[in-house]
Amino acid sequence: MKGADLLKFLLSLVVVWIHTGNNDLNGLLNWAVHIFFFLSGFFLFGKIIYAHACTSEVISKWLRKTLRMYLVWTAIYLPFAIIGFASEGMPFVKAVAVYLRNVVFVGENYLSWPLWYLLGLLQAGVVIWCAQRIHVPFWGLCAVAALLFCLPYLIHFEETGIYHKVFVNTRNGFFIGFPCMVMGGIFRKLFPGITGWPNDSRFFKPALAFRFFSIHIYLTHMLFAGLLMLLWSPERGIGLWGITCLMTIVSGMIFYFFPRLQKVLYGRQYRVV
Repeated sequence: MKGADLLKFLLSLVVVWIHTGNNDLNGLLNWAVHIFFFLSGFFLFGKIIYAHACTSEVISKWLRKTLRMYLVWTAIYLPFAIIGFASEGMPFVKAVAVYLRNVVFVGENYLSWPLWYLLGLLQAGVVIWCAQRIHVPFWGLCAVAALLFCLPYLIHFEETGIYHKVFVNTRNGFFIGFPCMVMGGIFRKLFPGITGWPNDSRFFKPALAFRFFSIHIYLTHMLFAGLLMLLWSPERGIGLWGITCLMTIVSGMIFYFFPRLQKVLYGRQYRVV
């Protein structure tokens, strides 16, 4: 999809504002992550629809790559989790239990808020994989997605004891990620003629660079913002947002020249030589 990479880059800056700014425009900015899920669904269903191999294998490969990324970034953000539990004075055994619960079901711990998106992709991807395995038609997938999207508005899961203890909230891949990804799949089916930039286009390399910076900014910004919050405790606002964006972009310029490191951290190489 032409323009998707630039859109993702701009959305990554919006996500930085969500975590470092002092106004979310009455929740409007929170839809940025929904759009990330939508775009992920658009591209994943594009692979499924036009796959020449087994569709379940296409999804399995995508899930393995996403799982590796989630585990790598969970490990990178682990020091913040330790600091958070220590500052709360939580007993060691309870801290370990809460940490594992958050990693498996919630997707975030102290200052690692961006990671719920990766876990959400995994949760949504597992649902899609299961649907493919039992041959659920696409319209059935759409019906399940619509139901899951509406359920939190009908049933207050946060007030349900067992659910709240396990998942904490409904901001996850089941109630947000999966419906938004299916919406992306619907869009892909309705507009099959939409394509990205061909590899020989002069816009291909810039688009790939925007794609790299979008994922780099999204996943690293709380490393920088978290350090600033811990060391200097700055007020949230345009200043913290600007410094954080600058640090992520500058670090991205360095990481851009290390394709092997990109593959470890982001699942693929983004620099075309």
